[in-house]
Amino acid sequence: MIKLRSKEQLPPIYDQIKRLLEEKIENGEYLPGSKLPSERELSEQYKISRMTARNALTSLVNEGRAYRKQGKGTYVAKPKIKRDLLHLTGFSKMLKERGIEPSNYTLGAEIFEADKIISEKFNISIGEEVYKITRLRRGNQQNFALEYSYLPVKLFPGLLDYDLEKDSLYRIIEEEYGFKLKFAKQWIKLAKANEYEAKVLEINPDTPILILESITYTKHDMPVEMTYSLTRGDLCEFYTELWSDLS
Repeated sequence: MIKLRSKEQLPPIYDQIKRLLEEKIENGEYLPGSKLPSERELSEQYKISRMTARNALTSLVNEGRAYRKQGKGTYVAKPKIKRDLLHLTGFSKMLKERGIEPSNYTLGAEIFEADKIISEKFNISIGEEVYKITRLRRGNQQNFALEYSYLPVKLFPGLLDYDLEKDSLYRIIEEEYGFKLKFAKQWIKLAKANEYEAKVLEINPDTPILILESITYTKHDMPVEMTYSLTRGDLCEFYTELWSDLS
């Protein structure tokens, strides 16, 4: 029998229950997609209140370890894909490194005239031609991200002749056009999916999504590609490291 700490001790009881459930998830007792014990079952098993049991399950849901089905219960979520921001790596390569089979679908490809915002990003004149490529990024038959990529036409003539569903955009930039990529500047934002984004990503409208804005530069510090990646927060998380500059 598992003995829980008293209320005078830390952590609180609901957090202890949450950790017990996490241990069972990690050791495979509860597999992804399987149902977790209900509030009533937890309450009876650990001699706790229904409110404490509810708080434990809610904490798992809030951390992305579980999800709820209305009227059915709480279920174990699939492990999130950790996308590190430490290396300049394409989305498909990142998935392959994690044992996930990537696939891409081009939803749109067009040429338009740069507005003020785009022109400032690329240091080009307003009105210059820019590609806009819209792709759905998938892994193991799941929709992970909706991406909008922008590139100056004058740097990449004939880009749309390449198969962007099967080929890596970074590979094309480096090997076909000769631009050696050096680094990227990135910004992360939290937003809610609109109806179109929700439909493409197969989530409910207003579901929180992570937006990764990235501008990629060559070894000569020239911006050549910008991407807005609208990523499902229930499937992916971003990871980075911070180092002290103190000696």
